[in-house]
Amino acid sequence: MELRPEVGTMSRDGRLRRRILPGLGLDEQRHVYYYALLPNLLLSLHPDYVMTHTVWPQGTGRSEVVCEFLFDPEEVARPGFDPSDAVDFWDLTNRQDWRACELAYQGTQSGGYTRGRLSPLEWMVHIFDNFVADRLTGKDRPTPLRRTSI
Repeated sequence: MELRPEVGTMSRDGRLRRRILPGLGLDEQRHVYYYALLPNLLLSLHPDYVMTHTVWPQGTGRSEVVCEFLFDPEEVARPGFDPSDAVDFWDLTNRQDWRACELAYQGTQSGGYTRGRLSPLEWMVHIFDNFVADRLTGKDRPTPLRRTSI
């Protein structure tokens, strides 16, 4: 995802408070990269930090999500290091996303729910659904590593 010109990082105000991670090229400094490492790791690479979400199933309809932030050790060692701009932003964003997921799951449990097609924006969901279905049915086919048409 390309950051808007006035945005330096993903935080509530978009202001960059830390140095850019070492080794990033100019283009990489203006993007956030999101990866899903199946079955349960989400990796977000930001210009000034890395964030992971690890999803641990706890049973039908319930998961535990562990969110961790990684910062350049030199930044962490600096006096006054404060990661709260990133942590607070993602705490709010995650809680909103998780609530939306909870409500969507509740909706699928309704007697009035009818399955529909996924949107092209949900291509990662499609890949994950196929990943799970393949493992449950014993199919031995590789999971696509990139966007596919749905």
